[in-house]
Amino acid sequence: MTTSTTFEPVNAVDRAWLDMDEPHNPMVISAVFQLEGPVDAANLQKVMVERLLRYPRFGQRIDYNRRQPVWVNDPELDFRYHVHVRRLPDGAPERELRKAISAEVSRELDSCRPLWRLFLFPRSDGPVTVLFRAHHALADGLALVTLLIDSTDAGFRRAPELPLRPAAKPSRPGPLGGIIDRLESVNDGLLSLSAMLGADGDLGPVRRQYQEGRAAMAAVRRVLALPDDNPPALRKPLSGRRGVAWTGELPLEPIRRQARLLHVRVNDLLMAALAGAFGRQLQHGSASLAPEQGLRISVPVNLRTGKGRDLGNRFGLVLLDLPVGEADPWQRLNTVAQRMSVLKESGEARAIMLGLAAAGRLPMPLERRLVNLIGSRSVAVVSSLPGPKRHVRIAGARMRDLVFWPPQSGGIGLGLSFFSYAGQLSFGVSADLALLPNPRGLLDAFEMELERLLQLKRPAATSSTVQAGAEAPQRMPLPEI
Repeated sequence: MTTSTTFEPVNAVDRAWLDMDEPHNPMVISAVFQLEGPVDAANLQKVMVERLLRYPRFGQRIDYNRRQPVWVNDPELDFRYHVHVRRLPDGAPERELRKAISAEVSRELDSCRPLWRLFLFPRSDGPVTVLFRAHHALADGLALVTLLIDSTDAGFRRAPELPLRPAAKPSRPGPLGGIIDRLESVNDGLLSLSAMLGADGDLGPVRRQYQEGRAAMAAVRRVLALPDDNPPALRKPLSGRRGVAWTGELPLEPIRRQARLLHVRVNDLLMAALAGAFGRQLQHGSASLAPEQGLRISVPVNLRTGKGRDLGNRFGLVLLDLPVGEADPWQRLNTVAQRMSVLKESGEARAIMLGLAAAGRLPMPLERRLVNLIGSRSVAVVSSLPGPKRHVRIAGARMRDLVFWPPQSGGIGLGLSFFSYAGQLSFGVSADLALLPNPRGLLDAFEMELERLLQLKRPAATSSTVQAGAEAPQRMPLPEI
């Protein structure tokens, strides 16, 4: 790779994710999938690295030695660090694989290198398991899924060439250089304002932006005013030791069919099953849960207009209260569907994204305080993303059982994800062991609660209640599986 002096400033949202890193809780997205064997591991790593490096960001590191951190090309990309092959013994139990992956997802990435790593776990008697890790500053979940699809054999052939981003202008040298740069920034701002006003001086766009800004601030205030009333068992100090569990064998069509019969969305069913699963887990440590007990989760919302090939972060968060104390599955589903419908019309997601952008421009102590205030209002990040509808291949090998785990900030220790792929649903759990010593237990409880919902009959007297919520307009939809 050739040396280049071009650079690009790290934008405020991406910088906020960088600054949220903590030794016990790195802001790294992890994805696991299997490639059906036999697979040539050497060829596989060559193919995957070549396709990753098609995105310039994967060959760049962050230079912190400037007034503002910038992305710069790394002339010494060390593939011994970025790509690691670990062979598991033939016949090794699945728990050995989970143990190896758990150890890796607990580790930080080297901030002096490009912020990604790739691990291959080949077996001579089975599939190759791939663990891919990338820092949230590189991209959000939707962008990484797009990248993964573009890196498959068919996706790589049809994906458009990625335009190179224009390099940022270097600062002018000399004693007046900084003043000239700032004057140019002011001039650029005036030109943008002139464009907003239009040729006839219409103040409408300015007024709309002002109103949107006020609405965003009001939404941030609502989030910060929420009580910290989550179950104490999930608000303990984090240990830094993680456990992971996942399943990729849940048929999606019965879930879709039941959602249609009950006049709800697939995500409503999944969140209601998750609420029941958390309720089961919490009751192991206490005699009973109060019916009104809730558990607040952060749900990422896509704010992109495109497909995500530009990487970066273009998402917000909404906070959803799961009715974990509600014993009746129908009432629990009804409550979740109504709350999800309200959130789809709220400005909360965009407001939290703006909050992250603002945090990225604050001094470090204030930034951490704002992020921790937002993070302390929930106990888990739960992401839901749709994947390819048909099986895909990488280096000729068919992919299966893809699952990912979102990172968590502000002392949150639980990351959960739903991912649909080729007619199957995967569910992944990544948990700090101080909060959830047995992540597999939550996964098993979810499957039991989902089965209860799949057997549920819609009461005739309440047939219109959830349907009204399901048909609400969606200006800012949650990703639907």
